[in-house]
Amino acid sequence: MRPTRTFDFSSFTLLLFVESEFARQLLTDMCRSLHVQAVISKRDHASAWDAFKANPVDIVIGDIDSERGLQFLRDARDIEKSPNALVPFIVTSIKSSVDCVASARDYGATEFLKLPLSAVTLLKRIVYVVEQPRVFVKVNGFFGPDRRRQQRTFKGTDRRQSPSAAADSTASEPISGAPSPKIERVAT
Repeated sequence: MRPTRTFDFSSFTLLLFVESEFARQLLTDMCRSLHVQAVISKRDHASAWDAFKANPVDIVIGDIDSERGLQFLRDARDIEKSPNALVPFIVTSIKSSVDCVASARDYGATEFLKLPLSAVTLLKRIVYVVEQPRVFVKVNGFFGPDRRRQQRTFKGTDRRQSPSAAADSTASEPISGAPSPKIERVAT
């Protein structure tokens, strides 16, 4: 039999930014069922942004079905004004079209979840962002998690610019030291 792991999320602070009252209450209940003690649930951009600035948030779960949701994600990734631009940001949406997923990715989402979802799916995604933190990059106006999930060796001709020429262009900068959320493994 495979050993199971349990996690203690009691020290986590999650910020939920979801405009739909029903979806926000459902996600809040799911997070509470995971024993997350501090769940900050906001409906509008202004109050969510104020809560984000005022609290040390470990993970943001935000709905991007409106322009305000995308704006919140954009603001959270803005190095100049965000209190924690490296926060894991799990995006939710009722849409899963290529355009919707690409928009979330391009604005800096860490993960994407299609609504409706189960508590198990939410738990798996939260555990994934905690156990597998992504490296952040800054390149050509983009700041967010590296899209590559695996580092693979490149086979073929290297067509990149020389180091001196690359220094002159807008090169990618990996950002390390992303704060990892507080998690404690509990043996069962």
